[in-house]
Amino acid sequence: MKHPHVLVVGAGMYVGGRGTNGYGTVLPVLVQAQRDGLIGEIHIAATRPQSGDEIHTKVLALNHLFGHRTQFHTYPTDAENDHAYLQALAAIPRPAVAIVVVPDHLHAPITTDIIKAGLHALVVKPFTPTVAEADALIDLLAQQQLYGAVEFHKRFDEANLILRRTIQSGQLGELAYITVEYSQRRIVQDLFKSWLTHTNIFQYLGVHYVDLIHFVTGAKPLRVLALGQTTALAPNAIHTLIEWQAPAKSHRFFSSIVTNWIDSNSSSSMSDQKINVVGLLGRYQSDQKNRGVQIVTPTGIEDVNPYFTQLYKDAVGEFTVQGYGPKSVFQFLEDVTLLLNHKISLTELNATRPSFESARLSTQVIEAAQRSLTTNNQWSFID
Repeated sequence: MKHPHVLVVGAGMYVGGRGTNGYGTVLPVLVQAQRDGLIGEIHIAATRPQSGDEIHTKVLALNHLFGHRTQFHTYPTDAENDHAYLQALAAIPRPAVAIVVVPDHLHAPITTDIIKAGLHALVVKPFTPTVAEADALIDLLAQQQLYGAVEFHKRFDEANLILRRTIQSGQLGELAYITVEYSQRRIVQDLFKSWLTHTNIFQYLGVHYVDLIHFVTGAKPLRVLALGQTTALAPNAIHTLIEWQAPAKSHRFFSSIVTNWIDSNSSSSMSDQKINVVGLLGRYQSDQKNRGVQIVTPTGIEDVNPYFTQLYKDAVGEFTVQGYGPKSVFQFLEDVTLLLNHKISLTELNATRPSFESARLSTQVIEAAQRSLTTNNQWSFID
């Protein structure tokens, strides 16, 4: 079977755990995938040579854990270069895929170059900040006959799959409303301060739940109202109300998504998130922070999510990366491998995965929310 080489554009927290003691999500997946013979070489493009040095340090530690000698290359090698990913595109052997993990406003231009170079692409959320950018990428992807997906890992969370089953089985009846609370530690703003002006908390965090609500209900958004809140403790807090059209055309419901960066840096987890789904026949509640695992040490208390991204030995003693975060990346690598070997079609993937076309819906909502924020909090309608 053909197995792709992998280009990662970006070297930040989600790739390799920059700014934390961890290893991120993408890098452990790729080290394990290469160890298991699922991919070829790994190429990682950042903008600074120092980022490559940090990745080297992380890879050496992961090699020790996984019992593997990773074949990888980093860019740039000598001086700062905002377009080092173009060097990587020229160097990486084919067939190859790309994983784009860069600030929101760079998704469209970088993914455009990647598609033009003939690579299938996985883009972290949000897909793009604007519908015009999304449409251009969807058209280009179709012209090149390539596969594109967005890394909406909440679709892979077992708790959310139970929610989807519960809704689709009719146990909750017609939906009345959905409420979401999603906050993170204040330090997250510091980690992203270089590009914070190019995004907002709803675009960065809330988009997860826009896609999730569509995924579990099949509903489509009709209009959006967003309220921004700025205080000393909440410089970027947004309350977003969305009206949804359920698949049954006679039925509509609302969702309220509250997102902010106001949690204390000493809180017991990086994220605190809850979802409450109320129907005419019942209710589904999920606290996606308190998963029932808590670790108390001399340094403090940590509420651990054992289902997102965790590295440990499995029951037979083999070191692995586990969780719905890694699962979404593994799924993309598996899908592209099947595609390269003519065992699945683009039509099948686009119908069942968080494809570019599917992700366009969430981009419609974040663009509508931005319009609402800049038009005195008026309702913004979606065509």
